[in-house]
Amino acid sequence: MAAPRTFLSASIPLGGLLASALLMQGCMAPPAMSLAPVPNQAQAEAAAASQSRVLLLPRRDVFPKVIGVIMDLGYQVRSANADLGQVSIHQAWYDETQAARPELSLEATLLFQEAGEGTRVRILAAGRWNIVSQGKHQISLLTGTQPDQEAAACRRFLDLLEARLCPAPAQRP
Repeated sequence: MAAPRTFLSASIPLGGLLASALLMQGCMAPPAMSLAPVPNQAQAEAAAASQSRVLLLPRRDVFPKVIGVIMDLGYQVRSANADLGQVSIHQAWYDETQAARPELSLEATLLFQEAGEGTRVRILAAGRWNIVSQGKHQISLLTGTQPDQEAAACRRFLDLLEARLCPAPAQRP
């Protein structure tokens, strides 16, 4: 069965890897770049609603605390700018629950903006996966990317972030 057209799939004998790469580089034009489809107003509002939450924490109290929280959640902070309220994060892992044991990675940008007395946080993420298999005479690579805008996944991340940034006051006996 052929791989879906949206993913790059290659199976190259080890001896011909370099020659194949040089041949392909000289004979193939790179893919044309274009802009992604622009969502309509209703789609943009629905995406923003599922990807954001207002925290009961003033924006001035978010930084630098959010950097430590994100690192505690297992993410690498790629960049952060307190003035802009922006943090870019990355995480990679192997999924041991799948037979092919794919390498998964997630790239995300978090935006923190003032919202009254609180802070609106929005996440925009994209996932990438790689499956590498090695036979006796070949290495095969299957890779793909996809937006990770599933509302439930965004809510889970925002739940974790909110719990650590805005802990509930201790209960008194």
